[in-house]
Amino acid sequence: MSDFIVLAKDFVANESAVVDIKPFGFGSTLVFQNKTGQLAKFLWQSNDVEKKGYFKEVMNDLGVKIAHYDGFITVTNGGGGQHLEVELLG
Repeated sequence: MSDFIVLAKDFVANESAVVDIKPFGFGSTLVFQNKTGQLAKFLWQSNDVEKKGYFKEVMNDLGVKIAHYDGFITVTNGGGGQHLEVELLG
């Protein structure tokens, strides 16, 4: 599996965006980065053989939150405006 940029967006404080990750498959890691190099990482935790699970926060210097449901993720920015790039690593 390859790595894919699934979102690149300027966020205002507490703004959310929904991303369909189904076309990219289920990667093992979501990596968020802002323009100053700060990172957030979320690892895929599988609950069963049907590819159901959730992304577990491992590191989060950005204050972002994610929710996963049926191949979609909702990305919610923290309290300040920033440009985020989200990469799905496989």
